[in-house]
Amino acid sequence: MKIYKNRGKQIIYTRQFFFFTVCFALLFSAAGGRHVLAVNETDSLKSLLSEKTGRDKVDILVGLSRAKWNISMGKSLEYATMAYKLAEELDYPEGKADALNRMGNVHYLLRNYNNVIENYQLAFEIASSLQDHGRMGMYLNNLGLLFKELEQYDSSEVYLIKALRIKEQSENTELIASTLFNLGRFYREQQNYNLSLEYFVRQLDLLKETGNLRGLANSHNQTGEIFYQQERYNESIKHFLSSLSYAKEIPDSVIMARTNSFLARSYFAIDEPEKAMERIDQSMNLSKLTNSDNIIRNNYNILHFYHKKSGNYKTSLSYLKRYSNLKDSLQIRNSENRFIQLENIFETEKQYATIDLMQKEKRIQELQINRLDHIKYSLLLLLAMLGVFMFIIGYRFYQIQKTNKLIKHKILELEKTNEKLRQSSKALEQLNATKNRFFSIIAHDLKNPFNALLGFSEIMTTTFNELSEKEIRQYISILHQSSQNLYKLLENLLKWSAAQTGKMPYLPEKFDLVSLIHSEIHFIHISASKKNITISENLPDELIIVSDKVLLSSVIRNLISNAVKFTHFGGTIKLSARKYNQKVVVEVADSGIGIPNDMKDDLFRIESKICRKGTNNEDGGGLGLILCKELIEKTGGRIGVESEPGTGSRFWFMLPVKNGENSKNLHPQTESG
Repeated sequence: MKIYKNRGKQIIYTRQFFFFTVCFALLFSAAGGRHVLAVNETDSLKSLLSEKTGRDKVDILVGLSRAKWNISMGKSLEYATMAYKLAEELDYPEGKADALNRMGNVHYLLRNYNNVIENYQLAFEIASSLQDHGRMGMYLNNLGLLFKELEQYDSSEVYLIKALRIKEQSENTELIASTLFNLGRFYREQQNYNLSLEYFVRQLDLLKETGNLRGLANSHNQTGEIFYQQERYNESIKHFLSSLSYAKEIPDSVIMARTNSFLARSYFAIDEPEKAMERIDQSMNLSKLTNSDNIIRNNYNILHFYHKKSGNYKTSLSYLKRYSNLKDSLQIRNSENRFIQLENIFETEKQYATIDLMQKEKRIQELQINRLDHIKYSLLLLLAMLGVFMFIIGYRFYQIQKTNKLIKHKILELEKTNEKLRQSSKALEQLNATKNRFFSIIAHDLKNPFNALLGFSEIMTTTFNELSEKEIRQYISILHQSSQNLYKLLENLLKWSAAQTGKMPYLPEKFDLVSLIHSEIHFIHISASKKNITISENLPDELIIVSDKVLLSSVIRNLISNAVKFTHFGGTIKLSARKYNQKVVVEVADSGIGIPNDMKDDLFRIESKICRKGTNNEDGGGLGLILCKELIEKTGGRIGVESEPGTGSRFWFMLPVKNGENSKNLHPQTESG
């Protein structure tokens, strides 16, 4: 919870000011004692809780929830729930929104992501009804970060941009700067460095106005890291030096240690080892003082690569061993921290289960008494039945021998029936996998393009007059790309559905395969030219075949589109067609990113979910190749792929021919071998 200031209304949340003065003073007064600080903070807030009433009490409960967060999630959730109920009784909407936000944060640690989304959205609706742009922006920002964690990047981008637009209306510089930072990191992780730099530059301008030294230090580090990734080392050094200057002014030893490590890496990159070693020494000294093992580990790794490049293999190996040992130690420590977190989760569940356990124990005692009586009467009945059974056994023994052969025959029949059932079960599992994959494509692959279409169209509708021409072009480009992806996915879905339901007949006709390939190359040419991809061909002047022209057109178009999607800018694609051993062979080869060996076997299987981003972040759900396999097998041919990661891929398909051309009476069948 924060103090929000609107220049138009000059509203100050006075009931929360005193509470947050205590809360933040306790939380950030010193480094290294988080648990002790949290205990002191909790005690201070508890003492205030007994003194306060009304809305002040709601704010204190929200503060207690924050203090217990990451220490006792059960207590944190309990305080947040109490705050929400009290705020509802008092008709205190701001308190309800803040309590919902705290509940969402607890569920985030518990990984109850559906509850997280529900709590953040409810909090946003309350803030929207109040026209509280500060809170609205904060909750949208949280949703954006959550979707990034869930790897739903289109939704994350939409929510973060919405958060920025709304925060700009609040005119709260600190809030705007935080979302600019998140957008900068988002685009940096997506390797969109130019757009990332724009947001970090905007954030730096705002932070200079407010004098936020820590924010300036962190933002300069992020900007320097982008320039380093772009191999613009001198510019990265300028930003790292600026970050170091701000960190010294704070002062913050951890930021200074990390920044010196970044500077050392950049100096090594421009071949200034003396300056680099000086920065490494400063970073190591500060890291040891602050117990920053992660930074020490990174320094070992930098020194390992530097000495390896310089030919000092013995020294390089020494630093590599230190790096590996410290990495293992950090992994063990992270495992211990995760164990503590799981223990907290267990304690939360344990509290809710205690009452139920006591009731169950009482019920068990009653059942044990009833069970003893039941056993006694059951034994008497069993003895009586045993006597009758022995008599019957003697009478039936000779009949068993007589019917033994019949039983063996029945057993054989049952085994055959069981085998048929196993085969049917396997077929049902495959059908179920096909159904699940189909619904997964509809739920996921259709949802993402619509998220982008709806999100960016809403932004353009509501803030069109505020957008620059560059932003408008950017959003229109994203909308166009999403529309193309959506159309292609729907086209493949409809064709695949028709093939599955038998509504796509095989209609052979005589045509020139070379002309068909030329027309498909022309269709894809615009997409290839955007990535400066060269499409070459090794085709005869004419290749007359008899097959289904519509089906082959769809196959060729999908294969060329895939090649364009996974080929780098400036790459090449080569198409060829020839006759070979009474077959027509068509190949589409590219110089793209290739396919891992463990993925190749699953490319043409509907039950396997393979979603890969193209070299320009193009979306894809893997349905195109599955459709290609269905259509090629319908023509009586087969399809395959040869690929190695990093060296490109070669997709091919074969069509059967007879006497130099396809037989019109050919019945489609899948070849083997």
